[in-house]
Amino acid sequence: MKKRLLTTGIAAMSLMVSAMPVYAEGSPTEVTLWHYFDASADAQAIVEWVDEYNSLQSDIHINCTYVSREELMNQYTIGALSGELPDIGMVDSPDMASYISLGVFEDITSQLEEWGELDQFYEGPLSSCMDSEGKLYGLPQNTNCLALACNMDVLAEAGYDHVPASLDEFKEMVAATTNADNDVYGFAMCCISTEEGTFQLLPWLRSELNGESVNVDNLTAESAINGLTVLGDFVANGYMSKECVNWTQADAFNQFAAGKAALAEVGTWHLAQTDTIGDAFKYEFCMLPTGDAGTSTSTIGGENFGICSGAENIEGCVDFLKWLCSKEKEGEWAVTAGKIPTRQDATADYTYEQEGFQVFVDEMNFAQARGPHAEWPTISEAVYTASQSVFVDGTAPADALAAAMEKITPIVEETPLP
Repeated sequence: MKKRLLTTGIAAMSLMVSAMPVYAEGSPTEVTLWHYFDASADAQAIVEWVDEYNSLQSDIHINCTYVSREELMNQYTIGALSGELPDIGMVDSPDMASYISLGVFEDITSQLEEWGELDQFYEGPLSSCMDSEGKLYGLPQNTNCLALACNMDVLAEAGYDHVPASLDEFKEMVAATTNADNDVYGFAMCCISTEEGTFQLLPWLRSELNGESVNVDNLTAESAINGLTVLGDFVANGYMSKECVNWTQADAFNQFAAGKAALAEVGTWHLAQTDTIGDAFKYEFCMLPTGDAGTSTSTIGGENFGICSGAENIEGCVDFLKWLCSKEKEGEWAVTAGKIPTRQDATADYTYEQEGFQVFVDEMNFAQARGPHAEWPTISEAVYTASQSVFVDGTAPADALAAAMEKITPIVEETPLP
């Protein structure tokens, strides 16, 4: 049996691998799966599902191991050179392209195309498993996106009985619901100078205006400049707190839950935290009004699973991914872990505990991946740096985004976005 061990930091795994059962010839191939699910529901589910799959077939026997996210990412980088990789590995969706470029994951395009179910996946999550040529190295196992939370009581006090349907109406509502005397802002969002900030900023930079939609390879387009201008004006006019540049996504939601923000950009995962609001005020969710009426943009998060380079029994590992990301299992995972299925056909049978979940599912039709690109961390830094310069230093949005494109353009010219 071929053993792949973590090279640092996880002595317990060495003991576990040494204790693996030795099967006779013709028995299942031993393969390893590393994941960083640390939430109790997610962690328990993946272990139970691996056990279930092991009981359903005799081709492979999967040994499931938890590795912290930071350590796992380190091991992918080390393993790209040493060859010490798992057979199946979990990765955060915006990071996958970077590890694909390092040679961490196997090209399994042909096997997945033969499957005949790729057209059932949402475009955003599936694209995060691709390289710049559109080749696939894994499948998206869970996903999430961003939408708008609305305090309907505050909106009613300002004369509105509905959620915003366009960027112009959103701007109007943000201004009307700001109440400096009561320390209530019209809007709250995370604008911190990390990947979290980029995650939340991208919908506004990718906003569709006059039929024009853009991506990070064209941030000097009119719609991108307009989107950042809107946010910059919010800060400058006191409609959004200057502290947004220090807020995490959790901080922004807490502002909304405490009644300190009439509107807030939130994620799917925040639905589980609405109990902190209780009966304090009525609230609704709607798709992000980032552009013209009837248009929206959002950003996806979530995790992918890929087959690592040099994996034992690649065909068997691919079959496991197909099972893990089947319509049935995607629907089950959504119920178990509170995530959005990565497949459109799985959402039809999903029973939502919170009504707001349907808004996020609808938003998935407009949600885009971060990248995917091997140099995404550098691109992301250029995005949040440009935004911070507008919010903190008062830089003109057009100038800030032009500076960002000076860093991004050489990267995407060498390796275009897929």
